[in-house]
Amino acid sequence: MRPVVISAEEQEVHANALRILNLSHVKYVVAGAAAVGFYTGLWRDTKDLDLFLVPEDVTAALTALAANGYTVETPAPHWLAHAFCGSFYVDLIHGFGGWRATIDEQWYDRGRPATVLGQPVRISPVEDLIWIKAYVAHRERFDGADILHLVNACHESIDWLHLLRRFEPCWQLLLFYVNLYLFVYPSCRSDLPQWFVQELLDRWRAQRHQPPEHAQECRGTLIDRYSFLIDIREGFHDAREKWVLAQGWTTRDLENDRAEAELIVRQGRVRPARVA
Repeated sequence: MRPVVISAEEQEVHANALRILNLSHVKYVVAGAAAVGFYTGLWRDTKDLDLFLVPEDVTAALTALAANGYTVETPAPHWLAHAFCGSFYVDLIHGFGGWRATIDEQWYDRGRPATVLGQPVRISPVEDLIWIKAYVAHRERFDGADILHLVNACHESIDWLHLLRRFEPCWQLLLFYVNLYLFVYPSCRSDLPQWFVQELLDRWRAQRHQPPEHAQECRGTLIDRYSFLIDIREGFHDAREKWVLAQGWTTRDLENDRAEAELIVRQGRVRPARVA
């Protein structure tokens, strides 16, 4: 499948952003739809370009882009900033939307050198792309198809041990996508290394005979900001808290995030418009 045809204006907005960041010596990796297209050959036009960078470099990136005519904003300080030029924009992503982790140096160090829109870049490592997309399982968006296509296209080159380490301690989520892959591609079982699948199954069997690790904890908020608000209201502990605190944020920041999510649902900005 050939890349989608994008307008000259969109190409220039994105290419210029890459050029500015390169000249400013800001390290980043190209992710999102562009990275999925790079690895799988499946392209789509999203009007934006996703760039991942470590939190420490966000200010430098926004300063450089603003100095060159982009309008910048930070709608979600713990993970997302935007740089607009006309109707097109660049997403500067420095963490998981659900607070699971921040972008670290491994994204850049393990990135694939490439050329995008005439600019030298690094493409997000496929393992890390799978990792972050696994936590996008919302009522209004599910990145499972991207994950399965990445595995199907790249299974021979995936560093499975690195992937397993990235998911710790959320290995159950990885097992979910393994099962989903085997369901969607029943003739492709050999794509997944036997030792890898066995390791996950052994953990699952061992877990069945152990007491729960956490009393009344809900991890659903890690994958869907909206659908599990009801569980937190009814007494479950929000599993995001430990990662929020580990990243230097506070419980009040997490409470504000939940309050904002509640408001978005009440306003009908996600479907279905209910908090359950």
